[in-house]
Amino acid sequence: MIEAVSGATTATTASDSALGQLDSDAFLKLLVAQMKYQNPLAPTDATAMLEQTAQFTTVETLQAISETNQALLGFQQTTLAMGTVGKEVNAYSVYGDAVTGTVETVRFTADGPILELDSGIQIPLANVIEVSTPPPPEGQEA
Repeated sequence: MIEAVSGATTATTASDSALGQLDSDAFLKLLVAQMKYQNPLAPTDATAMLEQTAQFTTVETLQAISETNQALLGFQQTTLAMGTVGKEVNAYSVYGDAVTGTVETVRFTADGPILELDSGIQIPLANVIEVSTPPPPEGQEA
């Protein structure tokens, strides 16, 4: 499930909704309790236990991949934002207005990088639609 948050996106992992806050210790405790209280005349199928363990391992692996992807996304956003400093951008303000200006500074927030233009307007990196090299000042050659 993807939710829009102030121009940035956050992902809710499938493992969070499937297991809630269940970690490996809690899973092992449940497995031991299941074995402890099983009916001795109808023991738990070993195949079912292996399937449950495999499913849990898969969920843990997917959770680790999701965390790695989030870290990579943050690194990419940081690199992109730093590359816009001194560049002219066309973007949409947080109010949806089209704005153009030269990026002077970048501020990093929990919602993602915020670019501050020479006009003082602040825009989320996600709202940038075009980046270009500004023309040289009058009287100077390129």
